[in-house]
Amino acid sequence: MAEAKSNTGVMPGEDLLLDYASGALPEPVSVLVATMLALRPDLRETVSEMEAVGGYLLEEIEPAALSDDAFDAVLARIGASGMPGEATANNDNTASFDAETVAMIPEPLRSYLGGPLSELAWRKRGPGIEEHRLDVADDRFEMSVLRLGPGRSVPTHSHEGSELTLVLDGAFSDAAGQYARGDLAVNGEEDQHAPMADPELGCVCLAIIGGPLRFSNPLIQLYDRMTRG
Repeated sequence: MAEAKSNTGVMPGEDLLLDYASGALPEPVSVLVATMLALRPDLRETVSEMEAVGGYLLEEIEPAALSDDAFDAVLARIGASGMPGEATANNDNTASFDAETVAMIPEPLRSYLGGPLSELAWRKRGPGIEEHRLDVADDRFEMSVLRLGPGRSVPTHSHEGSELTLVLDGAFSDAAGQYARGDLAVNGEEDQHAPMADPELGCVCLAIIGGPLRFSNPLIQLYDRMTRG
């Protein structure tokens, strides 16, 4: 598996980790953070500390009186949608994965693939750029695995919503610095960048967007809208 050294010391926002620890994140973002934690032992320790503090604070809160049907209502919610905050894959966990996929893609993301990387329905998004869209129940977001060939770049763009990009293999860089395996890049609506894959390793990443990209080149913008299904 290709490796690259991060030179930015990238740390995700504390609010993101707090929301994950409390189970407040929507499904796609929760999957991304859980995958990042699988790649980042340092962050797992941070989240464990947050969960411990949260547990202590809960113990100090005066319990509220519950209605007679509260227990039945909780059981009904769990049966309908799973435990709150749980990142649940839509695909069959019994799918077989090759060594490359297992080494590169940790759980819980691997279960969302439904099969080895080599067998996914990749769509060409530009020269040297491929995308495989992942199914998620929350239609406010799009979640995709992206592959960029060595030295390939995504054209300059901004965002109509937030964009989270987690590096799974290789590395990419933009004006903010370099991002390697386990690093998370966060961009908002006002940010504009042109990510470029490492010239030797290329890059495989998990991307979540909360709205369409806005490309600076109108022809690229037209192409993106025509080909994005």
